[in-house]
Amino acid sequence: MSGTRPGRPGLGSLSLEGRRALVTGGGGGLGRQMALGLSEAGAEVVICGRRADALDATAAMIRAAGGVATPVSADITLEADVQRLRSAAGAVDILVNNAGIAPNQRWTDVPLDEWRAVFALNVDAMFRMIQVFAPPMMERGWGRIVNIASVYGKMGGNPALYPGIDWDVPSYFASKHAVHGITHYLAPRLAPHGVTINSLSPGGFAGSEQNEASGMGSDEMLRLFHAAVPAGRMGAGSDIQAAVVYLASPGAAYVTGQDHTVDGGWTIW
Repeated sequence: MSGTRPGRPGLGSLSLEGRRALVTGGGGGLGRQMALGLSEAGAEVVICGRRADALDATAAMIRAAGGVATPVSADITLEADVQRLRSAAGAVDILVNNAGIAPNQRWTDVPLDEWRAVFALNVDAMFRMIQVFAPPMMERGWGRIVNIASVYGKMGGNPALYPGIDWDVPSYFASKHAVHGITHYLAPRLAPHGVTINSLSPGGFAGSEQNEASGMGSDEMLRLFHAAVPAGRMGAGSDIQAAVVYLASPGAAYVTGQDHTVDGGWTIW
């Protein structure tokens, strides 16, 4: 049977046709996967990041699939680059704050300059992007903001899952807790203007910042991780794509200030 039943929104409520999305950190990992997913749903996609070659590769994938992509090489911790990105991106309907770093450093030894560098990108730059791109959304009466957090923004983490690695990422944990806080704070301020803001918390995904920092990938580490997750596997690109498309869609108009966890059930134990 084709089509939709009368009175039902159907899959049209997930279409992003006519929308323009901006994905920070879109050159690789989860940022690339989300950019591809938003494009497949119909959005024109602007991707930014520090590595022009990685951005160009993502843009080529989007174009090869028939999508529209604009790569912008920019360091969003620098105000001059933020303003240049604003000009290049144009009217953005969907903002995905994905850029982030996760250095592995024992908590007793983390130098303050490294701690501040993590917060400069993971928190300060994220907030600055909202300051720049949310007000025009509010004026137009429609917008979607998705802040990429992490399951490690709401749990302590288990070092036993990382055998053979002196695993310690305190600045990353603290910064992702802050992402949840900013999301909660801004939701009631944006909602009256038709703009939603939510966080998306990935669990274990190949290519994500936390897994790259941990060195996840050994057979033993994957065995332990699979045993810790009810779904028994790591996340795939399609898992994160479906989640971000939903939060960015017209169908998510009544969802704001929430955290959408995509972790195969990891955090329910």
